[in-house]
Amino acid sequence: MNELNNKKLQAENEMDDIIKRRVYGNGVTEITEELREKMIEIISSCKDMAISTIREDGWPQANTVGFVNMDENIFFETFAGSSKAKNIERDPRVSIAIWPPYENVGNGCGISMAAYAEKVTDEATAKECSRLLLEKMPELAEISYNDGDPVFPDPNITKYRLRPVVISILDFEKGFGHADFVVMNEEFER
Repeated sequence: MNELNNKKLQAENEMDDIIKRRVYGNGVTEITEELREKMIEIISSCKDMAISTIREDGWPQANTVGFVNMDENIFFETFAGSSKAKNIERDPRVSIAIWPPYENVGNGCGISMAAYAEKVTDEATAKECSRLLLEKMPELAEISYNDGDPVFPDPNITKYRLRPVVISILDFEKGFGHADFVVMNEEFER
């Protein structure tokens, strides 16, 4: 618990005073059931996320990928030989952003997260990810690559699970710019 308190203190010390006061009025917190439910509501309503990996030269690389979730656990897949996969192999730290469409910015919400991307090696989890992806985007079953091979399933895909370190849960219905800043402990997986 002391390590978690140290992480929270470090995060609060790195925020400037305006951000502390306006955005993270409640400071750094732990995940609560209310925040967990809001996070699940947001990620369950979206198909795509932006993911940033770290290139070999140190520059960030941002891409858009489809994803699925099992409760608060987020999974995505990419080609095993893609730059994303190579970047993650070298450095598993990623940042993501997920946001549902909104009509009025005053009602906006979203998730941003710093996380570690870990390969999914469990066959049952990999199969469930594939099932959920096809359920979320059934059009994948009808799409082919330029060479005629089906897009789904593709044997050249690697699946990843995100293990969050820091989560920012934006919820402008609580006030414009409101976000809950959560520093995760190691026991995120339920």
